Amino acid sequence: MKKILATGLLSFIASQGIAAELESTSNSQLPEGLYAGGGLNYNDLDLGSVFSGANNETALGFQIFAGLPIASSIEGFKTFAEVGFFRTTSFDFGAGNKEKVTGVWGSGVLQRDLNEIDPNLYGLARIGLEIGDDDGIFMGVGAGYRINQQVEVRAEFVNKDLLTSYQANALFRF
Repeated sequence: MKKILATGLLSFIASQGIAAELESTSNSQLPEGLYAGGGLNYNDLDLGSVFSGANNETALGFQIFAGLPIASSIEGFKTFAEVGFFRTTSFDFGAGNKEKVTGVWGSGVLQRDLNEIDPNLYGLARIGLEIGDDDGIFMGVGAGYRINQQVEVRAEFVNKDLLTSYQANALFRF
C-alpha cells in the first residue's frame, strides 16, 4: 500500500509540474525544452548485501523518461527534472523463482557541456528517488552526445539501492 501511495504522489507531483509548464505555453506549443527518451540497461543485483554468501544476478531491462529544463543559478551548468519508468527482464533465483524489478522514478539532472573536448559532448550527474521494487535514492553519472539539435545519445552508470545499472539511452528534444 505504501508503494502505491508513494507512486501516486510522485506521479501527481510530476504531472503538476508538467501541467503548470503546459499552461504557461500556448495550446499549439509544447513546453520549451521538453524531451522524451528511452533506452536499454544492463543490471547487476547485489544479493550478497542481503543474503550472506549469495551470488549477484544480472538482467537486461529498459527505461522510458521525459524531462524539462529547470531554472538554476549554477553557472556553467544546465539543470533538468526527469521522470521515468524502469523495468528489467527476470532475475533468475533458481528453481522457478524469477523476479522482475519495476519502478517509477524522478531525478534532478545536472549537465555541463564539454566544449574543451567536443562542442556536442556533455557530462551529466543525477540524483533521484525510485519508487517500486528497488525503493530509494539513486545517483548516476554519464556522458551524452548531441547528434543534432533534436537527437542525443547518452551512456550512464546509475547506482541504486540494490541494483547497479549501466544504461544506453537516446532522447528527442521537442
